[in-house]
Parts: sequence; C-alpha cells; structure tokens
Amino acid sequence: MTDPRSDAGSIARRVLVAVGRWAFEHRWFLVLVVAALVVRLHWNFVVHPLEDYVYSDMRGYMRRANDLFNGWWEPREYDAFYPYGTHVFLYAIQAVAGDEPNNYAPIAFVYALLGSLLVGIAYLLARRVSHSTLVPPLVGLVLVFYYPLISLGGYTLSEIPFSFCLVSSTFFLVRMAQDGRSRDAWAAGTFAALGFVIRPQILASIGLLGLFWLVARRWLPRLRLTLMLQALVPLLLIAGFSAYRLHHHTGRMGLISENGKFNQVFGRCHNNKIKALPDTPSRRITSFGPPPLIQLEKREAKMPGAWPGLDPTREREIVYRGYIGDSEILGEIIDGCVEQSGWAKQVEYSLVNAMLLWRYNIMWPDSGKSFWREHVKTWGMIHTTAFAVPALLALFAVFLRRRAAGLSIVALHLWALLIIAVMILGGIRFRSPYDPFIVIMALEVYVVGSAWLVGLAVRFMRKTRPNQPKAASS
Repeated sequence: MTDPRSDAGSIARRVLVAVGRWAFEHRWFLVLVVAALVVRLHWNFVVHPLEDYVYSDMRGYMRRANDLFNGWWEPREYDAFYPYGTHVFLYAIQAVAGDEPNNYAPIAFVYALLGSLLVGIAYLLARRVSHSTLVPPLVGLVLVFYYPLISLGGYTLSEIPFSFCLVSSTFFLVRMAQDGRSRDAWAAGTFAALGFVIRPQILASIGLLGLFWLVARRWLPRLRLTLMLQALVPLLLIAGFSAYRLHHHTGRMGLISENGKFNQVFGRCHNNKIKALPDTPSRRITSFGPPPLIQLEKREAKMPGAWPGLDPTREREIVYRGYIGDSEILGEIIDGCVEQSGWAKQVEYSLVNAMLLWRYNIMWPDSGKSFWREHVKTWGMIHTTAFAVPALLALFAVFLRRRAAGLSIVALHLWALLIIAVMILGGIRFRSPYDPFIVIMALEVYVVGSAWLVGLAVRFMRKTRPNQPKAASS
C-alpha cells in the first residue's frame, strides 16, 4: 500500500519541475513583465499618483464608473454616448477591491499590472513575427521604459486597457494563423471583443484582416475559415449585447455608442469645439474639443499662414440645441461642411488628420501640465524620428514577402489606424495604443536591414578582393 504523503510529495515535485521549466523557458517574458511592473508601480504611486490627475476625461470615466454603484441598468441617455468598456472596467476594479467608489489605489495597481503585461505580450508577439532573435528582447526593453505608455497608464483612460486587448488579440491571431488551433481563435476573438467595448475602432482592423485573408490565404494555409468564424463568435455576442444596451439607454438603434458622428464632425469641419445646448429639462449643456485641433489652432495663431493650420470650414465653435449625440443634427453638419468646403479641402483635411497621428500636437493629458509637457514632447520627437519612419516604410515591404505573413498581420493595424484618421480624426494619444506594433516593425527594419547591409558589404568585399598569386611549383 502506497503512502499518501509520498504520493503528494511526488505530485508536488512534478508541479515544481513543470513550473521551473516554464519559468526558464519564459525567463525573458518574466523579467520584462517584472521590470515593467516595478517602473509602472513607482510611476502610479510615487511619481505620478493616479488619484491626483482625475479631471476632464478621467473625471468623466470615473463618474460613469461610480454611477454603477447606484444601479446597473437604469436608462441614462448620456451613458450611451461613449463606449462602456472603460468605465465598466474601472467599476469592476473598485467593486472587487471593496464597495466604495473613488477607490484609486486598486485602479493604480491594476493599470500598472495591465501596462506590464502589455510589455510582455508585445515581446511574445515579436517572437512570433520577427525574423531575428534580437528583435523580441529589444522590443521588450524599449517598451519597459517607453514613456508615452507609462504616462497613459497613470490616468483613468481607455488607452492602456485597449492597447492590452489589441496586442493580446493580435498575438493569439498570429498564433492561430501559424498553428491552426481553435483555442487561439477563441482567445483572439475574446480579446477583440473586449477591445471593441473599449474602443470600437478595432472593427477597422478586423475588416482589413478579412480582406487580407481573402487575398493571402495561400500564405497562411492553417488560417482556415472555421477558425475565423470561431474568432468572430465572441465579437458577435458582445456586439449584440452592446446594441441592446444602447437601445435600452436611448430607445434608438445603434451598435455600441453614439459618439462616432460627433468625432467625424471635427474631421470634416476642422472646428475645435462642439457645444450642445439642452432642448429638454433632462439634458444638460455638453461641450468638447479635441486637443489635437486645439493645439493646431494655437500653432496657427503663433505662425499665421503656416501650413497646416486649423482652417475650419465654418465657425471654430459649433453650437446647436439638442442631444450631443444626435446623429441627424451631426449628419447635417457634416454634409454641410463637405458641401461648403469642396472635395479638395476635404482631401487636405484628411491628410492633416493623418499627419496629426505624429506631428503638430503633444499627447494629452500631459500636454496640459507644464511639468510633464516637455517629457512627452521629447518622447514624441523620439518616436517620430526613431520608430515612425521605419515602421511606415515597412507597411509596404511586409506585403511583398511571403515569409513576412505574421508581420503583415501586425501591419494591418497601422493601415487601419491611418484609415480611421483619414476618415475621422488623428492625434498622438489616439495613436499611442498602436505604438507596440510600431516599435516591433521599426526594430525589425533596423535589425534585419542592418544584417542585410552587412551581408551585402561582405559579398562586395569578397568580389573586389584581388586574387592572390598562386605559389610557383618547384
């Protein structure tokens, strides 16, 4: 008869061996995640206490999160104006940690943890798509100390949760394409669905992926239609619930939120503010201005005649009476701006919108605080010069190589980002969740390009080296 204690000890040893083996195999991942967590905890609790920066958009997210403590399902029209993922996430953190709103310590910790896991998952993605063993650890090291993402993790905003979902979904999607496993399809779809409720712009990437699969499925024989359909299931389920939720809050039909046309007004009219005046006692004065266009107006004031400037089609502040998300009113404003400006001006607006992803604005909220403005401005220049240019060049190159199918999937997100900016509006903060993809592609260009140049130089030197005379025979 066997001794139960010896059996338990044997099981414990096997578990420890398995854990040790996993930790050794994933040592870089663990080192990067721990390093990133230390940096972000220090930032959120010591350098930049999250609770000291709850204003403007951050206050709006927290207000909607705290409202959930008073009732989950009471119809509130304004709650359907924004996607609900971020404020529900903030509520969930506080609800798990206790039963009181405005509990910022657990939020600061979870945002730091999420930011560190983002670094780790970006490293794992780079391992999957890169053609060099040097690129993945370099990606991790850059992102551990990458200030824009550290900074955004110190605010109760949507960027870090969305970036985590976006990069995680892409990692499982690439793994699904390379290995052909159903579990990766479900994981990719689940993270995409979570990203959708935070920022529905992820649908642009999903649409481009579908087109890419139709054109390049011979490059990815394991990316079968059945896997694609499995990945869509979580997204369709959450989209159906989101449409029902919007109808519950407003009585109107829609997908997830009503701020899409509102944002499009800025892109098509290039005004810097919209103010909606109440038309019923239950509504309030609501106004908003996108920081990139506000900064573009300031640039225009400092340098009259310089291009690009704000150059609005109508007044700089558009005011109307009604609900801020009224699609009929907003649609009429958009149509009026397009008709008044002409298509040539609309093309110019689209170009400027895309340029705003990298230039002519400083990332908000840091841009509004003098102490942090210079830090984020410096990092904006670093990103533009060191990462943006090679990544944009790689947008075309990766589609020319069959071996770069994984990188092509990564590049689809940047194409989606550009399309959204052209059609709606751009800005550095809007781009920041996609920065892990940009870093991966830029470092791939640097490392693989350098190796190619070295190989080319070696071959050239061999060809130009003079032939040595043969020794005379005796």
